[in-house]
Amino acid sequence: MRLEQLIPSGAVKLDLEANDRHAALHEMAQLVVGQPGLPTNAEVISAIFNRELEYEAAVGSGAAIPHLMMPGLDKPILAIGRSRNGIRFGDNGHSKVNLLFLLISPADDPHTHLHTISRIAKLLTQPAIRDSLIKAEDEKFLRTTLSHHDEHS
Repeated sequence: MRLEQLIPSGAVKLDLEANDRHAALHEMAQLVVGQPGLPTNAEVISAIFNRELEYEAAVGSGAAIPHLMMPGLDKPILAIGRSRNGIRFGDNGHSKVNLLFLLISPADDPHTHLHTISRIAKLLTQPAIRDSLIKAEDEKFLRTTLSHHDEHS
């Protein structure tokens, strides 16, 4: 399944208000609240925070891919957030992240989960694509950019 197809309506926010990773993760979780198969908002946020304590989501180059697997989902859910000023991320709080890709996948499909993370990371390592996503004027442009480059990678 294409990355763009994993993003439900309302799961893109181009003006994240958060200044630190905890606030950013909370804001990202709000984008997926109410999606079929997800537990309560508090459970999703708790799971995201617990996962972040184990493995930091920042992947370098101003991007982070917080991700986790949860039971009850039929397919992965992807939310995208952008901060033009950057969000302090990481244990030391020195890294700034402009793009966040929150991935929540079915617990019984680790192969798809890892494959999807790999596809996102591959796109984010390409400066031209990353810059296009950071500079996207609106959600439609962001989705089109993502779809086009996912198709050609």
